[in-house]
Amino acid sequence: MASESTTTDRDTSSESAGRLAEFPENARQSGETGLLIEAFRTFTLASNSLELTFSQLQSRVRRLTEELEAKNRELERSLREKQEAQEYLRTILEKLPCGVFVLEETGAMTLCNPMAAEVLRESRGEAGRFRSDELRNLFTASAEEKREEMEITLAAGGEKKVLATSGAPLEDDRGRSLGTLHIIRDVTEVKALEEKNQRGERLAAMGEMAAELAHEIRNPLGSIDLFASLLMRECTGDLRNWAENIRIGARSLNTIVSNMLHFTGPLSPVFAEMDIHEILRETGSFCEPMIRQRGVRWEIGLAADCSLINGDRELIKQLVLNLIFNAMKAMPSEGSLAVRTRNVDGKNRRRLELRVEDTGVGITPEHLDKIFDPFFTTNKNGTGLGLSIVNQIVESHSGEIRVKSKVNRGTVFTILFDTI
Repeated sequence: MASESTTTDRDTSSESAGRLAEFPENARQSGETGLLIEAFRTFTLASNSLELTFSQLQSRVRRLTEELEAKNRELERSLREKQEAQEYLRTILEKLPCGVFVLEETGAMTLCNPMAAEVLRESRGEAGRFRSDELRNLFTASAEEKREEMEITLAAGGEKKVLATSGAPLEDDRGRSLGTLHIIRDVTEVKALEEKNQRGERLAAMGEMAAELAHEIRNPLGSIDLFASLLMRECTGDLRNWAENIRIGARSLNTIVSNMLHFTGPLSPVFAEMDIHEILRETGSFCEPMIRQRGVRWEIGLAADCSLINGDRELIKQLVLNLIFNAMKAMPSEGSLAVRTRNVDGKNRRRLELRVEDTGVGITPEHLDKIFDPFFTTNKNGTGLGLSIVNQIVESHSGEIRVKSKVNRGTVFTILFDTI
């Protein structure tokens, strides 16, 4: 029994010792589990926080993306509007009936619209600089403050151009000079019309005076002619010759007076279809012997394939004769005289160009604007009415007349008529 009891106690003690041995291991495992649970909980919290933060970041990214897209659209619209504005301004500059250009302080052009480029084409050299410093200074002067529009004369293609120009200084936001802005208008035709109007006013005043003088002179001239004719019948020898000279002189004066009356009175052309080549051949045949006699080379070139115009035959004949006689007076000695025709394109129809060219003494620049004024002449034996009548005939036929002349080189009269 004792032995059995001892064995039982030993077993009980062993079991207790085993349990005591297992306690630290269980405690350790329980602690690690708690740590894992705490770590898992912390990880879960961090994960939830990260998820929330990521969600917030996504929302912010979406909002920023939308704002960026809106800004991009606004920028694109702004750029498009800017390009449209630039294109609009460029179109306006190109279509403006006046020239616009910008001059830097160095003298170079940074902007020049087509009208300005066309007007200034022969005045500019490389890099758009003016060939003449004087011309550049004139434009710069027009940009001074409170400067009114001024006129500048250009020589282009052998012709004189009159430009009306005004300007203004250009500055940036800081007040630094960027150059000068200039606006130019080609007023050549306007000036020509003004001169024509002034000439018309002078002609009207002189015409009234000429008409009064002509009527006062013709009466005694008629009496002189009559008495000279009676003397010729009664006289012989030298007396008859003297009377003949009186009669010729009186008739010559009467012709001058008739021209004055013809000039002062309004022309009443009788229009009909006519061939101007026939007029030129007829007047050429009439004048050629006199032209040859004076040692002048005569040339007639009828190159126009359409020479029919609507005009007054007698007035056109007088026009041609006056131009030929005027050319002969300009060549006191040998020279050459040419009459030529050709067709040129007009605005609505083809036109006939009639040119009368001589190699005479020419017309000085200061006299060129006065040659169509009545009684203006540089010829001591001239009346100053021939070219005035020519101009009047051209105007009555709705034509145009132009004159180019160089001293000691010759003169060219160009007349344009509408063809049929």
